Amino acid sequence: MIKSKHIPVLLAAIFSVLSCANEDKKLTIADQEAAIDNYINQNYSQNPVVRRNGSNRVILDSTSVNISDSLVFGDSLHFYYAGYIFNSSPSELFATNISEIAAQNGLVLSDADFSVMKIHFTEDCLVNGLVNGLYGVKDGGHYIILFSAQYGFYDSYVYNIPKLSALAYEIWVDEDGVKKQ
Repeated sequence: MIKSKHIPVLLAAIFSVLSCANEDKKLTIADQEAAIDNYINQNYSQNPVVRRNGSNRVILDSTSVNISDSLVFGDSLHFYYAGYIFNSSPSELFATNISEIAAQNGLVLSDADFSVMKIHFTEDCLVNGLVNGLYGVKDGGHYIILFSAQYGFYDSYVYNIPKLSALAYEIWVDEDGVKKQ
């Protein structure tokens, strides 16, 4: 039995452990953000990059840059994607709606749906990093969106994505992908 005089000491010990764990998470996220910046600088120094609320969108296809309409909240979006865990570069494919990319990466999905993804674009329709990266995309655009675990699934293990994973999504917006509401 724990005596009441020992409770403050136990609470202090628990808070100390939790504080260390939170500091480790903050360091992990800082390392991920530095690795993302380094990856972009080394591989896409000539490409336009849009940074928004923790997300980094590299524009891979500049033909969509001159299209006037861009995605905003309330619009519909149709797109293809390949989602990767980011470890200094996009490394392990965890999801896609493109059969060729799944086959190339040996990804076997029991409930594979290789059709275009269709969403009503809102502030909470996807993880924050993807929402922030998709905001402003244009019809026919090809992008890579990268963000730290802070804007992904953070401390949750989701499907085949480990906790505290930085993510990278390659996105192909369908030619009729942005529908104004």
